[in-house]
Amino acid sequence: MSILNRPSDGLVSVLVALVRTSVMLGTMSKNKLLDICSPKSLGDGRQDMATKTLNRWIELGLFTLTEKDEVKVAEDYRLRLRKAHVTAGAVAETARETVLSRVNNKNFWSDEENRSADFSRAVSWMLAQDVHQFIPTSYTNQVEPKALEQASSAEVILFQNDTRWAGYVSWATFLGFGRFESGKASGGYITDPTPAVLGVAKALLLKEKDLPIREFLDRLSESVPVLDGGEYRQEVEGKLRPEKWKAPSSIDVSTSLSRALLRLSAQGVLRLEKRSDSDTQLRLIGRGERPVQSVTHVQIGDET
Repeated sequence: MSILNRPSDGLVSVLVALVRTSVMLGTMSKNKLLDICSPKSLGDGRQDMATKTLNRWIELGLFTLTEKDEVKVAEDYRLRLRKAHVTAGAVAETARETVLSRVNNKNFWSDEENRSADFSRAVSWMLAQDVHQFIPTSYTNQVEPKALEQASSAEVILFQNDTRWAGYVSWATFLGFGRFESGKASGGYITDPTPAVLGVAKALLLKEKDLPIREFLDRLSESVPVLDGGEYRQEVEGKLRPEKWKAPSSIDVSTSLSRALLRLSAQGVLRLEKRSDSDTQLRLIGRGERPVQSVTHVQIGDET
């Protein structure tokens, strides 16, 4: 089981269609849902791909089966998606929570039956890199050599093959951890967790209004455990060779999370403050490993 092998595990666009249809029309047979979202008359094996997508996300728990073998979006997710009008962004948030759930990451380093752990390993590793330096355009020439170089042993599988990399680019983009850009200046996959951080950060600060930076990041990593200090991130970083991968210092935020916080600050979503009466501060790191800003507290911004 996996989510990165798209020919076997399904596609982002199909998942969005299945979720939106199920939430709007309610419980129905699998065949009916598949016929609505991907009619057999379309040909080209499209309903077969829809079937693979639905089966995978039933296994992951986003969909559930009733006693009559009908399918529906899991109840907690359905109610939340209805309130959010089942937008693509709301589907992405729900899928991200499903993918990162502990139940789907139990066999974290297993090659088989790892549910979504292949994605969690991969995104944790990508977020741990210097995102200003590592902007890969090729799996074979860039991603594979670096993953093999940094892994502490042959048993540490960060990416299995080019097929999984293509799946990663698709799912990581949808789930809010980056984007692929073309062009001379920025061609390649850009790791940027801003969308994944946005909703969680707003929810935290709408309740608390003001949090010390360390507490804010601790709570953030509880909800998104591939970020700095998160359970999955620590698991991956613990398997990297220190002579080939440089960990941030204890007072530095990774370049990936720094990028997200600085972007949200620039957008007015967050207010990053440095208070002279605080004993604890962290540094946000930019290009060339240079500190960009020191922060002691995080507040909700005016544009939220």
